[in-house]
Formats: sequence, structure tokens, C-alpha cells
Amino acid sequence: MGIKGIIVLSFVVLFLGGCAPRHPVMVEDIQPEPGDFFSGKGHVLKPQDLVDQIRDKDYILIGESHDNPCDHRVQARIIDLLGQAGVDTVIALEMVNVTKQNVLDEFNQGLINLEELPEKLEWEQNWGHDFELYRPIFKKAVEHKIPVMALNAPQAVVRKISHYGLEGLDNEDWQYLPDEIIPPRQEQLEYLKMQFEVHEQFIPEDRADFEHFIQAQSAWDTQMAAMALHWREKTSSKLVILAGLDHVRLGWGIEHRLNIISPDEDIARIVPVRDPADINKNDPFYFFCPSAARERVRFGLLFTTDNDQIVLRGVIPGSSADRAGLRSGDRIVSAGGMEATQAEDLHRAAKRAVQEETGLKLEVIRDEESKSFELALPGDE
Repeated sequence: MGIKGIIVLSFVVLFLGGCAPRHPVMVEDIQPEPGDFFSGKGHVLKPQDLVDQIRDKDYILIGESHDNPCDHRVQARIIDLLGQAGVDTVIALEMVNVTKQNVLDEFNQGLINLEELPEKLEWEQNWGHDFELYRPIFKKAVEHKIPVMALNAPQAVVRKISHYGLEGLDNEDWQYLPDEIIPPRQEQLEYLKMQFEVHEQFIPEDRADFEHFIQAQSAWDTQMAAMALHWREKTSSKLVILAGLDHVRLGWGIEHRLNIISPDEDIARIVPVRDPADINKNDPFYFFCPSAARERVRFGLLFTTDNDQIVLRGVIPGSSADRAGLRSGDRIVSAGGMEATQAEDLHRAAKRAVQEETGLKLEVIRDEESKSFELALPGDE
């Protein structure tokens, strides 16, 4: 999810898209362009066809990979299409927790402009993924005068669950969560258990408790579903929910909880697909976006984080990291001249290096010895 302290939650879920069983359909024989829409039966949908099929839904869930610019452009495009069609909508965001709704209220009223918004939301601290990726969405909200609402629980609350379980919460924490936390469906629970066991070796020891992991994910999804229902009832508008792919796909996350707390809601879900061959009838709508390389991947760094340490698990052959001489087992302690203990630290340093067109300077510990490296910008020799 890209939030410090909840890496265990996102790390395991990350593997769902790549490992989930497929039930492919025959997709129309075309070369898709980024942003093309498909039905779950593999038929190409014109934008107006998609709008016609979703405009009367109570909830429209649109999945994303948080670091994929194409996903966010398509989300913004769908919002734009609904706005042009005159559909009365509200945008609800996984990326913003409920303690920041007052900021969104001021944004909705025009008291805060788009340039001020990330600082007021403390976006970098609370979400971590580049605000610029989400700017097109907020611009369309302004253009069509669509209110934007918060869905999530504060990260500290979910982090506490991932460490100590629900029993570790106090009364103040529970004010940000529904009274009842709804567990996953059995088929998802079994699948998550399998994935958790496969990847357990990469999970920090103090968070390697499967029950706590499931409780944290369940609290996350139940809270978003409860807030979605709240905004739907308060505004009487169609709710466009933007959330990570694995909160949307297969109806396993938010939709499962909505179906329990408010049966008979009419829900559409639209998920990104990287290869049209992966389209199947398990989801009703898809949009095509190719995979996006992150800065750390562009530099060739493959790593895990454990107890405030960034440890390289490998480097991509021929990459900047490979050419610079980095190798598996190196522990990164500084990036861009700043201490690096979390993925976000490395992400920010890599992003800054690309923006400033300078090499990425890293200090690592190898065999108890400090070494310095400078990684060339991708494509530079």
C-alpha cells in the first residue's frame, strides 16, 4: 500500500495479481492501446459503452497499481467521462485517511487549491506515493465540481493491528474503525494463507503473524466499505472508489464488505490488466495499462526492508546498480546523502536523482565495511 509500517500488508497482497489462477477468455484480436476498455468477456468497449454500463451503479470501484501513471490517467478519464455524462458522483479515496477529511472539505469548497493540497494532506508522510501521479484525478474533480472524500483508517491504527492484532487497539483507535471487522471470504483466506507461507521469509519477524496480517487487511477493507456506505448515504450520489487493485479485483476486498453491511447495492468494478490474455469473467470490466517501471527498478535495485534496514536481494543484470558494482546482501544505509531505512527513503532519493538528472549516490555496508557507489541515470553510460 505504500505506507510506512504496513509493508507486510502490501507485500503479500502484491503477489495476488501475478499468482492468481486464471480463467482466460477469448479476447478480440487487436493490439490494445493504453486506456482501452474491455468487458470481462474480452470484448472491446468504447468509452461511451463503458459509461452506459456503469452510470447507474451505486458504487464504481476502480483498481490501480499505486505507482502506475497510466492507471491514474485512466481513473481520471473515467471520472471525466462520468462528469461529461452528467452523472452525479463523489470520489472516495483509499489514499486519504478520515482524519484528513477536513482538508478535503476545504478543497471541495475551493478554500484550498490543488498546489496546496498535498502539503495540507501530509500526502508524502501518510501515503508515500508521488502526488503527481494522482494530480489528474484531483484536476478532474475540480473541473467537474466533484467532491472528494476520505475512506481509510489512520496508518498508525492499521500498523498497530499488523503488530499486535485487534486486541492491541485501545478505545481511541476504535473510533476510526467499524464495530465489527469483517473477515475475508473463505476462498481468499485460503489463497492468502498459501501466499503468506510462500513469502513468509521476506516478512519482518515482528509482523510475521498470519492472524494479525488478516486482521489488518480486514480492518482496512471493512473501514473503507463502511466509509463508502457513509458517503453514499450522506450525499445520495454515485460513489467512485479509487483503491489498490487487490481491494477491488474479484470482489474480494471492499465489495465483499459492502455486500454484507449493505446488501443489494449495485456495484461495478473496473480493474487494470497488463496483458489482455489475463482478462477473465471474474471481473466485469478491465482497462489495459502496461506495467510501469519504478525508479528503484529502473536503477536495477531489488530489495526488501527488515527492521529499518534496506537489504539488496539482487540487481537487474546490465542495470545501473549492476554496472556500479552493487550485489546481493549489500545493506543500503544512505541514499542521496540522507539516511535510508525504509523503501520510501530510497524511492524519494531515486526520484530526486531522476528529476535533478544526477546519479543516485548510495552508501552501503558490505561485510561490515562501508562502501560508496554512484548509480548512473538509467540510459546513461
